[in-house]
Amino acid sequence: MDPPQRNRATGRRKEGDEKKKRVRNRASQERLTLLIEKLTDDRKGVAAEMGMQALMDVRCTNLVNPVCDWLGEIYEPASREFVIPGRGRLPLNEESMFCTLGVPRGHIKVPYGVNNEIEEAMFACLFPGLESMPNTSVLADSLQAMTMHGDVFKMKLLMYLISAVFAPTTSLRPSNKCFPILANLKNVKNMNWCKFIVDFLHDAFKNKMYQKGCRLHLMLMYVDCLDLSTMDFSGVGGRPPTHKFAISPWTINAVKAVLAADRATDTTYWKLQVSFCLSLHTACLQI
Repeated sequence: MDPPQRNRATGRRKEGDEKKKRVRNRASQERLTLLIEKLTDDRKGVAAEMGMQALMDVRCTNLVNPVCDWLGEIYEPASREFVIPGRGRLPLNEESMFCTLGVPRGHIKVPYGVNNEIEEAMFACLFPGLESMPNTSVLADSLQAMTMHGDVFKMKLLMYLISAVFAPTTSLRPSNKCFPILANLKNVKNMNWCKFIVDFLHDAFKNKMYQKGCRLHLMLMYVDCLDLSTMDFSGVGGRPPTHKFAISPWTINAVKAVLAADRATDTTYWKLQVSFCLSLHTACLQI
């Protein structure tokens, strides 16, 4: 009798029982920042070639998951807005995503989806000797160990960014839906990554799957829209400087200080006033 086949995307057996685990988002800010610290300027330049240079400036080493959970719970799918009791609404749109992450807003749709033929053709090149997709942490180790910064490095870096930042799921492994994107590497800079990340979050929240999607955007978008005029940042390295993209100035200590001041209960936030308006996010596109 033949042994059960493995699913390449998950590395799991297709037959048999599996232990149930607590569902969680697999984004790892700490690992992302550690990886970026280890990258040489040449390898960071690869990100710039794909229009992802702002991500190389990320300083926030962790996520504050309770605020992300809360934002998921107050999301209104019909209007695509976060409805904050007594303080107004924050849109989930391309403009806000651009102002947080600074990723491209091109004219090409991100081709995120299963394509077995493309996967079969590319898998051995990216992961020689493996039969199934490696864990995302193994992918990060591979990137850190690479000395070259050609197309293979570029594809692995993009797969890691998708899996750890843009569209993390509850899986320990990168999604095989990344392969069609990697096959169109020359057009990555012309793809609309803002729309892709926003739509991924929207679809997850609409289906009450609050553990999926870009939590980095949720957290930074929220703290960046608050009125910080009454905040004392002296104990956390000072107030975040003026910036084009929220990903670059915020540290985890500054984020925690703001959220501590804003926390209303153990699971809700709304003490600080919101200084956000849509025109502010639109204005950042013109800086």
